[in-house]
Amino acid sequence: MAAEKGSNLVSMSNGLEPRDEKLLFYTLLKNPVRRQIITLLKENGAMAATELKRVLGISVGTLYYHLEFMHPYVVKTSKRKYALSDRGLRLVESMKVSDFLAESSLGTLQGPRRFLLALSLNPLLDRIQLSNATLIPVSILSAMLYLLLSWRVSNSQVLLHFVQMPSPELALLMSAGNILLLFAVLTLAGLAASMRLGGESIILGTLPIALTPSNIVLTYFAVMSGFGLLSKPVVAPFTMGLYVFNHLWQMTAISAVLVSAKGISWERSVAVSVALSYVSLFISQNF
Repeated sequence: MAAEKGSNLVSMSNGLEPRDEKLLFYTLLKNPVRRQIITLLKENGAMAATELKRVLGISVGTLYYHLEFMHPYVVKTSKRKYALSDRGLRLVESMKVSDFLAESSLGTLQGPRRFLLALSLNPLLDRIQLSNATLIPVSILSAMLYLLLSWRVSNSQVLLHFVQMPSPELALLMSAGNILLLFAVLTLAGLAASMRLGGESIILGTLPIALTPSNIVLTYFAVMSGFGLLSKPVVAPFTMGLYVFNHLWQMTAISAVLVSAKGISWERSVAVSVALSYVSLFISQNF
């Protein structure tokens, strides 16, 4: 759900029926950071922004982004602290949010939709960003694997498409630059799509993890080239099929980064990934 759409819905919430307001509250709670804020305010009554920032381990911009998104259920008190409003507290109690917080974000989805959401890596990114103690090492390991595999097969991505490099060292350098380039592009795209700052550190932390589909392609290249099979005509159709599937998967995972970090709609985030794919295809063909 796009941030601006959520804001519009919240501004109209005075006229909502109780059942509709609960549904709106559920949509706000889909983000794990907002769920933590609700839990902290429910347990502590009121907290200063500095306290919330310290406990959540997020940037000031990200915190204020979420607090603004949650108005009028979370309000600022006369002591410059944040607390659940009367409406927010009533909804928390009536909805048994503690039970809801224990459920997976996939709980309301069934069948193919649940599988597709899991495949996008969005649930994983939502959960892993809750703790810097988990996010930072996993992100570093993912980035190191990406760089190591690129070096091993002398192949690097230019945005989302792979390009064979003349040397392992150049592939390593290009892959490191590509992570930074993707971060810059997604940061600008997220800012343009949401029209607000916040979530940049989450983009930086989750981006290497979202490159898992690319790591799978690079692993395939490394294994097949190690056995001398990569250039065999018999495996060419399978290689192409795997490449196309993982490219689509990679586009979806990149979209999930924006959804998770910026709270924008899937429609907008997918549009960013599609545009990124076309640009990277053009660059790779003219590299």
